[in-house]
Amino acid sequence: MKRPIDVILCGYYGFGNLGDELIAESLIRLLEKNGVPAERVVLLSAEPRGWSGKSVGLVDRWKPVPVMSALRSSRTLLLGGGGLFQDTTSLRSPLYYWGVTRMARLAGCRTWAFGQSIGPLQNRIAASLALNALSACEARVVRDRGSMDMLENWELEGEIAPDTVFVLADELSESAEEKDNLLVNIRPWQGGLPEAAAEAAEWLRKERRLEMTGVALSEEDVLVMEDLRKRGVFRPSEIVRLSSLAQARSLWGKARGAFGMRLHFCLISVLARIPCHAVPYDPKVSFFAEEWGMPVWDGSSKPLLPDHAGDGSKVNDQRRKVEESFARTLKKVLSGV
Repeated sequence: MKRPIDVILCGYYGFGNLGDELIAESLIRLLEKNGVPAERVVLLSAEPRGWSGKSVGLVDRWKPVPVMSALRSSRTLLLGGGGLFQDTTSLRSPLYYWGVTRMARLAGCRTWAFGQSIGPLQNRIAASLALNALSACEARVVRDRGSMDMLENWELEGEIAPDTVFVLADELSESAEEKDNLLVNIRPWQGGLPEAAAEAAEWLRKERRLEMTGVALSEEDVLVMEDLRKRGVFRPSEIVRLSSLAQARSLWGKARGAFGMRLHFCLISVLARIPCHAVPYDPKVSFFAEEWGMPVWDGSSKPLLPDHAGDGSKVNDQRRKVEESFARTLKKVLSGV
């Protein structure tokens, strides 16, 4: 019997992190461009009622029975983008995605991975879970050299393609508005990095004589920046909880530069052609900064803003690469079902 669903999207969706919601939106757009309509796509989400994107099917990721039912109705399961296999915070993330992959196998649903960052994996159990899950994938596409190195160490085939959010580039083109604002993103992290980053941002604001806006991609960013402001370490004119690309277009349209921690904060800056100084709390940020020639703050030196941002031709090239890689990978997976 033909299965009514082509792809189930599984990622860190529904947790209020704009970067991951943009990954979901970009993947759905790529699927549609390649002949998979939204009605043949299901999204596993932690908060299905909060989804405001395309009209895909929605299933609560925490309910095993509905998840298994969806997997039995689907041709494939897509581990769709982001750092799903990492144990920086806990073992829960690799355990969850390994578990869904095992469920997919039991349901006769083929698994593939696209847009992954793998690691850090400091725990041997987490590494084993990641290896087992990725070994079960029909295709593996990662978004940075470090992740590709891990696949090669595991003797798994794969390829590198840019972050899927590059397909949304047209919605964040360069603005001609007056630019007098410094955008700053600080997320929770250990080792005093948020405090040090806040102090560096303050120095940069004063040095460049700019207004400063705190930009939160998730609620936890809001909480940490509000705490830093209350302690007098961080003095933005406002803290904005970013919830859409349209809102990002407005903010980055008035920005002279950006200084921040999250990967997709840096990526949005590239798409908007705004000079950015990255704060690499995670290897994926370091790899992205290196790819784009973006200065990386080492935690002690004075931050700086480049005189220019990434050129539009490279952005278009990255978008083309991710579109071509996705089309090729999807065709390979679906043709084998």
